[in-house]
Amino acid sequence: MAQPLATRRTITFPATRARHLLGPHWLLGWALVAPTTVIVLALLAYPFIYAVILSFQERFIGKEGHWVGFANYTALLSNPDSHFVSAVFVTLGLTAGAITGKLFLGLGMASVLNQDLPARNILRGLMFLPWAIPAVVTAYAWRFIFDTTGPINGAIAQFHLLHDYVLFFNDTRLALPALIAVVIWAGTPFWTMNILAGMQAIPAELYEAAEIDGAATLQRFRLITLPNLQHVLLVTCLLSTIWTSASIVQIFVLTAGGPDYATTTLPFLSYLVAVPGHQLGAGAAISMTMMPFYLVLVYFLTRRMLQQE
Repeated sequence: MAQPLATRRTITFPATRARHLLGPHWLLGWALVAPTTVIVLALLAYPFIYAVILSFQERFIGKEGHWVGFANYTALLSNPDSHFVSAVFVTLGLTAGAITGKLFLGLGMASVLNQDLPARNILRGLMFLPWAIPAVVTAYAWRFIFDTTGPINGAIAQFHLLHDYVLFFNDTRLALPALIAVVIWAGTPFWTMNILAGMQAIPAELYEAAEIDGAATLQRFRLITLPNLQHVLLVTCLLSTIWTSASIVQIFVLTAGGPDYATTTLPFLSYLVAVPGHQLGAGAAISMTMMPFYLVLVYFLTRRMLQQE
């Protein structure tokens, strides 16, 4: 028996759905995305592909290059004067030290600023100042602070703490720790901002319930705050690791890679080889050696986030 018209179901066949997806709405979507896609390809994809091709060439500034295959990469390990191995350890030390310092300082500052303090908004604004100041200005300010005429050496001379001035950026033992301190100071506000936003997104009912159950402050921080900040910490760690390991502004202003290559990272070594050394192919090869590290980092962090979801 035929069903009444009011109760019949309308069946949409796959072909009809496909024609709907390929209709004006589909074209409008591509039209809206096209400008961003062109910009990304022009500013990111093309330079990256060009750098990869350049790393397989022997090319000097002002001259035509020719294909040499993996010769630039093998020369990095076989040539003891390339300082490549030293730059790898300096990059790892700088990145690990800076990320560790930013993490603990960011957690501490965010925990304080998350409290109901007087003039809390003013304190938050002051905390963000290092992040707002241009990196070049920050580097020159710290260059003055660590200089022989700066406040640190002035305090040493005033209180007779040592017999002589401390030449921070001229000592191979102190140059890298001083550089790490500058990077931590400049990058901690970014961590604090993200962690503070994550803390404010945690429901207050969780803390109230834990307090009723008798949980102490450290227990609430360990059992409630840290688990709810995992995604924030992972994303912040990923971005900060990439930015820290790839930055050369502080190195360029403060140490110029010295003394004796004690603060020469892989990006700065790439700059030294490509620009002052005029070897564009070798410089590009040094930069490309960092790509596997970034890919592995992004893969494992993204995989961990997806598993937690």
